[in-house]
Amino acid sequence: MLTGRREVGVEVESLRHYIAYWRLMNVASVIFRPKHEAILLYLRLDTDTVELEEGFTRDMRGIGHLGTGDLEVHLVSAVGLEAAPLIRRAFEAA
Repeated sequence: MLTGRREVGVEVESLRHYIAYWRLMNVASVIFRPKHEAILLYLRLDTDTVELEEGFTRDMRGIGHLGTGDLEVHLVSAVGLEAAPLIRRAFEAA
């Protein structure tokens, strides 16, 4: 079942395996992994423009995964809020 909601020009779609966020195109996907106590955030950003950090960000080009985006951000605590600038960049580019 799809449920859409519009907030500040951003569409939110709750899909079976993830939540999709989009404006003119898909911008981000969020996958909750309770067994791993983590949230995976996939952003539509050029990974060549991001400094990748082991255990925090990962280049997903050419790797099959649920959701949209080439940059995976692995959130396991409030420290993960450092991802806010990356999230902002993805939405500004859309």
